[in-house]
Amino acid sequence: MALRGLNHPTDPDHVVLYRAFLRDALFRLTVLYFVPLLLLTLFFHIQYRIVAQDSERRHLQSMAEHQAGLLDLYLGDRLLNLAGLTDDPRSLLEPRNEDLRRNLDGLREDSEAFVDLAVLDREGRVLGYAGPLPDLADRNYAEQPWFGRLLEGAASHVITDVYLGFRGQPHFTMAVKLESGGRVRILRATLSPETTRAHLRMLHPEDDGRRDAGFLANIATNIWLVTALFCLLGGVVIWLQARWVARQRYEASRVEADLSRQLVQASKLASVGELAAGVAHEINNPLAVVLEKVGLVQDLLDPRFEPELTTEKLSDALGQIETAVFRCTEITRQLLGFVRQTEVRLQESEIAEVIDKLVDGLLGPELDVADIEVVKRYDPSLPPVLTDRGQLRQVLLNLMKNAMDAMDGPGTITITTKRAGERFTITIADTGCGMSRGQMEKVFMPFFTTKPAGRGTGLGLSVSYGIIKGLGGVLSVRSEPEKGSEFTIDLPLRR
Repeated sequence: MALRGLNHPTDPDHVVLYRAFLRDALFRLTVLYFVPLLLLTLFFHIQYRIVAQDSERRHLQSMAEHQAGLLDLYLGDRLLNLAGLTDDPRSLLEPRNEDLRRNLDGLREDSEAFVDLAVLDREGRVLGYAGPLPDLADRNYAEQPWFGRLLEGAASHVITDVYLGFRGQPHFTMAVKLESGGRVRILRATLSPETTRAHLRMLHPEDDGRRDAGFLANIATNIWLVTALFCLLGGVVIWLQARWVARQRYEASRVEADLSRQLVQASKLASVGELAAGVAHEINNPLAVVLEKVGLVQDLLDPRFEPELTTEKLSDALGQIETAVFRCTEITRQLLGFVRQTEVRLQESEIAEVIDKLVDGLLGPELDVADIEVVKRYDPSLPPVLTDRGQLRQVLLNLMKNAMDAMDGPGTITITTKRAGERFTITIADTGCGMSRGQMEKVFMPFFTTKPAGRGTGLGLSVSYGIIKGLGGVLSVRSEPEKGSEFTIDLPLRR
């Protein structure tokens, strides 16, 4: 995907960096703007649900109380209708089915809810029955809960809730107790709940709350619609803001990278200045050989000194001249390669090879002159790593030069490599003068140095710290006065 805008990168590595900045900005801005909005919306939604449920509960409670009042009033009227039949006790003491059917018809004229009518004795036996279920005349109601309550209680009547009973269908039972001449009769009637409900609905139409529910549902829908609209608009704003932030961070990183490269280059030039004496000595040796062999060739060509000129003598002299010239060329190539300013370049590198070329090549003569022994302890399990070989070499050179300066004479430098999972470490320990705790706290600060005036710039360790951090690693130090120092480089195997 092509990136458009001011100063957008085109290099693949820079594109990856820019996109990383963009993702980070999007995440931060989303957390900053969206999360509070969603939490606030969730809070209001929960509060709304609580209020809506409480309102619905109150509404249902009010409807239930109102319906219960109507039902009590309705059942009370039916009880009065049923109790009116007890005005003539003689018809109940010796009931006849014909009289009960006539009485049932009279009750139905007042209310269609009455289903049947029966007269029971103290033992729960049916003495007379009128209704659509004649089989109930053979039943005994002594075990029915309502029957026991009516006989044992002080009340002269009972009205049950809806239950199934012997008939296996929902119904109300309404009964009146009559005592006359020492005998007890119970007048029982059954009411249909469907007819009762229809009658109550005629008196007071049911309000199912659909209008309120629809209104509340519209409120809930509007809340989420408004939230979605804000999220959409906020997403556009966050995207634009994130692009702007990513551009600013990318430009700042470019400036920082340029300054870092300039600082690294300055450190390299400073290191070259410190290496100048050793390099000059190393080049003077092959130049002296060249001068000597040129004089020898001249003598061989002069008939006064060497009358017997042989091809073997001439070839040997020229070969030594060639070797010396190549030695000078190698020294200058290494020096130029070190000084040359390069971009970050990741490549597969053998750490042992990088260290060997630095120690045995560029620093070899200086180490020999200073009588410093280098002990190498390489981890054989360390594979080739993906890193910037040039920058790593710069850090190793800085650490080696510091170790050499800290000893100021004969001593030992121990270089250790070790693999730790998906990372590896390079440790450079010396037997020098060491550092105090106060010095260690400042050792990575720019222009801080423990060396005498004129022997150090104070840039080496600060530049090395920045290089290792840029490669995804950590540079740390351990030191004690008069016991030497130990610098450890911790890097990933794959950058």
